[in-house]
Amino acid sequence: MAWLRKALPRRSVRASAQSAVSMSNSMPGCNVASAQASIAACAAVADLTAGLDFVFDRLGDEGEPGDELQYHLDQLCQQADQYTECSLQQIVGEKWSCSPGTGELIRAACQCAVMVYDQTQPIGVKGFDIEPVLHRSPSSMGTVKACSMWKIPFTPIPGWSGKTLVVSIRGTATMMDHMVNMNGKPKDASTIFQIQSKGELVNVQSHAGFLGCAQEMIPIITTDIREQLLADEKIRNVVFTGHSAGGAVASLVFLHFLFQQSPNPWMTNCKLSLISFGSPPVTSTGLTDICKGRSNVGVLLSMVNEYDMVSRADGPYLQSLVDLYRSRIGLPLLFSSSAATADGDSKAWPLPLPTFQLLGDIVVLKLRFVDPPSVLGDDALSQASTLVMPTLNAITVTPQEFAKLLFCDIATHRRKAYIERVEMLTAQIWDSSEPSNASLGELMAVLES
Repeated sequence: MAWLRKALPRRSVRASAQSAVSMSNSMPGCNVASAQASIAACAAVADLTAGLDFVFDRLGDEGEPGDELQYHLDQLCQQADQYTECSLQQIVGEKWSCSPGTGELIRAACQCAVMVYDQTQPIGVKGFDIEPVLHRSPSSMGTVKACSMWKIPFTPIPGWSGKTLVVSIRGTATMMDHMVNMNGKPKDASTIFQIQSKGELVNVQSHAGFLGCAQEMIPIITTDIREQLLADEKIRNVVFTGHSAGGAVASLVFLHFLFQQSPNPWMTNCKLSLISFGSPPVTSTGLTDICKGRSNVGVLLSMVNEYDMVSRADGPYLQSLVDLYRSRIGLPLLFSSSAATADGDSKAWPLPLPTFQLLGDIVVLKLRFVDPPSVLGDDALSQASTLVMPTLNAITVTPQEFAKLLFCDIATHRRKAYIERVEMLTAQIWDSSEPSNASLGELMAVLES
């Protein structure tokens, strides 16, 4: 968001965005993906900033506006707190659990989703020996994202065999990445995958910016996966992953390989999986159940930190947040037909129907702080009356339940936040597993025998 922080407070930039929208009407023949992304981003920025002049006018031209914008984000969260949908209520969703092996695979995927940003960064204990095999740099125009491949020697999930290749796509890191993200108009996705249901083609549209990235990257990723599978015949599983926009592009690449009209012969024996972290919604139609019906699908998960705004961020949702903030100071709404009230027993902000859906079973990671159990004779604990302990609940929610959530936070979207919660999730899975003192090596030995 840094480029927005510097650009949006200036009326000249906002006027340029409006001008770019007008100019786009005279460029109907423009088919260059990067140009289309830039024009669409300008249109989206102009649309959103039209309702936020009262915010940007307070930001001066001198100094960094980051603190001021953080203030407004905090104000937005406070306004959302008036509504019950601002968090995951206990009555929503069901407790989600998985095997220790699946937990370790999620952790490995999260590690890879983070390491694609920086190959050298230390990110904590790894459940597996993750071997880097390939890294490709992004294009200067943002239409090809950075991509890395990693190899895991073994995956202790019942029914799985052989090694696992993890394909990780990087999320937002440059200004051009932001342009791609803002290009959110629905676009026909049949250019990269086609799904048949009951003999008819399913009409699926996708976020245009992410679709353009996937389309550019598929030939490159196809060549790279082929080389890895031919070089190591023990690879039997391919996991696509990514954080944020990387997860959205990874979702579309996964769909391409899953629904190929003429499957690649070197990939016919592979199990395909998708594990995204903080991905924005990406397809107009919910495809999770259709994908899970395929025999070669392994794990299909969309991991979301509670309050993460990006996981809900399509065009109508962002417009609704603009109105939510305007309602805080009594300004008329621009995009919503009516305002909700936070009075009485019924508290509901009128969220619009989502344009796009997440791909995968949605698992919300809900962090809570609880009082620790008292320990007899432990003076340190008995004296620390304010001491609290973090605990993590993993809750699976339906797409319909998820569409009603009013998430407004940015901090929970950070890669560090996902790494920390996934580490907690994995530790809790092992603590609750039987036998309680089993090690990962012991489990691998049992499954291999």
